[in-house]
Amino acid sequence: MRLLAPSVAALCLSAALAAPAAAQEAPRFAFFSINQLVRISKKAGAIFSELEITGKNLQEKLQAKGQELQTLQQQLNSPSIDPDKKEALAKKYRDLEFEAKKMQEDSQQEYQRVEKKVGEAITKLAGPIVEQLAKEQKLQMVFSDQAVQVLSWGDKAWMESFTSEVAKRLDASETAAAPAAKPAAPAPKPAAKPAAPKK
Repeated sequence: MRLLAPSVAALCLSAALAAPAAAQEAPRFAFFSINQLVRISKKAGAIFSELEITGKNLQEKLQAKGQELQTLQQQLNSPSIDPDKKEALAKKYRDLEFEAKKMQEDSQQEYQRVEKKVGEAITKLAGPIVEQLAKEQKLQMVFSDQAVQVLSWGDKAWMESFTSEVAKRLDASETAAAPAAKPAAPAPKPAAKPAAPKK
């Protein structure tokens, strides 16, 4: 689901507000927040947890590499270091520094790859629900928190209500799908017809 650029959204809002009230119906729109969806929907939260775990693991690796560099730096700065060993240690430090920079670049790419994958997975599930709900509520436009720069002020309860309904339906779709996975009970056999009485 591609979002409107802030400038386009602002243009739409100003055009709608500038139109004479008598000439057309007031515009109907809602606010959808991926961030809120991830917080309140179990299904979206479970998908998003992959990104959180990836971020945590990458951060831990980077911190461990940083700790190695710090230890080597302290050894290099030590006044009691043997001058013959200092050059070898300095080379080791430069190599480790290069590894740390490469690891940081790779970590950034890995995080962005998982972020994209997770975003697409959540959008694939939530997108049709957003569209269906927007049609049910006869909305003309649904704004996203990714274009929040447009807003100077917003009623928080109103802004959260649409996403709350999306989250409710998203989680309900998981619950409704679970019983369907069980094999259906065999249909009962029709009762045998009673024999016609003999005359």
